[in-house]
Amino acid sequence: MRTSPRTTVSQLVQRSVHGDGRTVVFGANVVDRHTQPVPPDTSTFALQRSVLRRTLIDGNVTRHPESHFLDFVIDGDSLVVRMKMSGNLVTPLNRAWLASVPDAIDELMGRRSSPGLETGRVVLLVCGGCGDLACGAVTASLRVGADSVVWADFLWEDGYSEPSAVASAPPEAIAFSRCEYEGAMRNAHGDVAELPYDELAHRGRRFLWPWQWGWRLPPRPDR
Repeated sequence: MRTSPRTTVSQLVQRSVHGDGRTVVFGANVVDRHTQPVPPDTSTFALQRSVLRRTLIDGNVTRHPESHFLDFVIDGDSLVVRMKMSGNLVTPLNRAWLASVPDAIDELMGRRSSPGLETGRVVLLVCGGCGDLACGAVTASLRVGADSVVWADFLWEDGYSEPSAVASAPPEAIAFSRCEYEGAMRNAHGDVAELPYDELAHRGRRFLWPWQWGWRLPPRPDR
């Protein structure tokens, strides 16, 4: 819960920084907490550059794709850390899926329904490899009020099996100032577009010559 006008953002283990070591935080300076009214019992909300690094074997080529995205930072903590989630989970605000980011923002703002989910629910964390709901995702009910935005009823869903509770999810709803929430989302698409993206490293080779996946000519028989 909000207890002070702090702006410190804790560091996620997997995060990206600029060359000079600066961690970039988006949305944290949108609202001046000293001059803007803040609804009671709300949590702080910001977007922070982060990166998920993986190692994949592509034939005889080892790839290290980096999934750059904007992380949800709540009361100074990454949502992944806050919910004690493990695995390759990222937010839908991912550079690899730039074309779908505007839809994701509209869903997070309650302006658009999320495909595959019941009305009023939104995807918060998805598979970092493909972003497909079928791989499993952390979802929540979304309520956008006059002064606040509320996430509640956190579930693990995949679109085809029965949703299950997220054991480490907050026991109560998380409420944000609508002004701060919308301020963070306002430039999210442009901020995602500026993130690094290596299509070959992310998607892999579309075609491999035989020697690229390890095939070799059989040894010649002795004459």
